[in-house]
Amino acid sequence: MNTALASLIQSAAGTGAPTSASSRYYGAATQEYVGPDGVAVRYLARRILPQAAVYVSTRSYTVVQGDRLDNLAARFLGDPMLFWMIADANAATDAEALTDEPGNVIRIPLASNLPTGARNG
Repeated sequence: MNTALASLIQSAAGTGAPTSASSRYYGAATQEYVGPDGVAVRYLARRILPQAAVYVSTRSYTVVQGDRLDNLAARFLGDPMLFWMIADANAATDAEALTDEPGNVIRIPLASNLPTGARNG
């Protein structure tokens, strides 16, 4: 692996995971794959999506034309990077699909109530 890239990955709190506390990968483990040619590739471990039911404190929101998940996260959760919490609370693997159709009712989790295990399964 390129040493500059390896250094960048390792500088993320020594885990290789993103260091922003609002990242869904914050604190995630890294793993390494060594190919047949001996080249090592470091990657983030898979994140298992939590069950939507772990978000017990939510509110409903009806999507209007022009809504975007990052803007809804900024408005309701105080950080556009927390869009993934809205996706998780709705068991959505395609986050953008949540705001595709005006009239869809989605669950908005309370930012102060991030359940244990929501980040890294």
